[in-house]
Amino acid sequence: MRSRPARVSLVLGGLLAVGGGASDGRAGDFASEVVEYAPAPGQFINNAQFNDPTKALGAPVGAGTIEGDLTKIVSLGGFGGSITLRFSETVWDDPRNPMGLDFIVFGNAFWLNGVPTQRSGEAAVIEIARDVNGDGAPGTWYVIPGSSMASPPMKAHRERMWTRGSGSSHAPAHPAWYPGETHYPGFPDDYTTATYELDAELIPSGPFAVIENPNGPSAQEEAHWGYGDLSPALRLGDLTGNNVVDAPGMDPADFYTVPDDPFLVGIMPGSGGGDAFDIAWAVDPATGAPANLDGFDFIRISTGLDALMGPGGVLGELSVEVGGVARVRRAGPSADLNGDGVVNAQDLGVLLGSWGVCPADALCAADINGDGVVNAQDLGELLGQWGAMR
Repeated sequence: MRSRPARVSLVLGGLLAVGGGASDGRAGDFASEVVEYAPAPGQFINNAQFNDPTKALGAPVGAGTIEGDLTKIVSLGGFGGSITLRFSETVWDDPRNPMGLDFIVFGNAFWLNGVPTQRSGEAAVIEIARDVNGDGAPGTWYVIPGSSMASPPMKAHRERMWTRGSGSSHAPAHPAWYPGETHYPGFPDDYTTATYELDAELIPSGPFAVIENPNGPSAQEEAHWGYGDLSPALRLGDLTGNNVVDAPGMDPADFYTVPDDPFLVGIMPGSGGGDAFDIAWAVDPATGAPANLDGFDFIRISTGLDALMGPGGVLGELSVEVGGVARVRRAGPSADLNGDGVVNAQDLGVLLGSWGVCPADALCAADINGDGVVNAQDLGELLGQWGAMR
């Protein structure tokens, strides 16, 4: 099993788009554009309830720890099925974020019988890329290997051929799973999907696709991390993880931007759940060397397991579902630029020192509203938070 990374201490297609914004003025809390939806054959991809890629945009709809949401998810189908999303503003690798985590992927996983060491989920491979040329297209893709991927990841990269009908070894388990004319007009009679195949230890067992923690029912540490659709998305305003809405009317942008610790069993109080990631985990798939990305603009999410549930796939294929992707918000007041827990003259000094100096399209603490430049708007944000404390 891959060793977990060192913890970071907190120093303190065409495009389909959806609107949205952060309640604290931070641009683009959630992925807002669909760049490509490329599902593999699957039991839900011809179902209009589950094949709308725009359901992966904006905030998720959580259902809690004992069931997964079925109202706002898109299915990716079987092995290699994928969706590519874009953020309106770059998601930065920011060590000031809680636990150094930078983004969260939400699916519809849940805990079997409410037991957090028995997760009903389907592991998703996560890749990220920058818009390096400013042309609106992703540059080099880097993969997050997580706990159960070959090293270097390219060893695990595999293509999967699919053909329509039932007379070929490349046909899906059930012909009705192939992309149909109603929802995918003009779709070819054969095509290929590809991604990084995950280790068999992540293939769930039983009719509820349960991934058991190998450390036993009383385990405190997660054995599987670094993949999407493994952890529950909590109901909006459930601050304790007990399936009780403690804060009705809470802004989704406040709740679903708080990460859960991916290395600990359960969901941290105050977090909206989902699977959290550090950009620093991304590697070059060919060498396994750190990608050293400062941020990303595009994220590709893929079904990383090639398996059927039940005899002949009677219970369906393993297929990732996606309900949203969020950037993590910094802990404490966004204008606490030096991380000392209070917004004061020291932070004003940091802002003024960055005025006209901080380069555009780069991580800059003084760019409080995340628009890529330090200016009067950021000064207004700081003055509006004067005296605020963590």
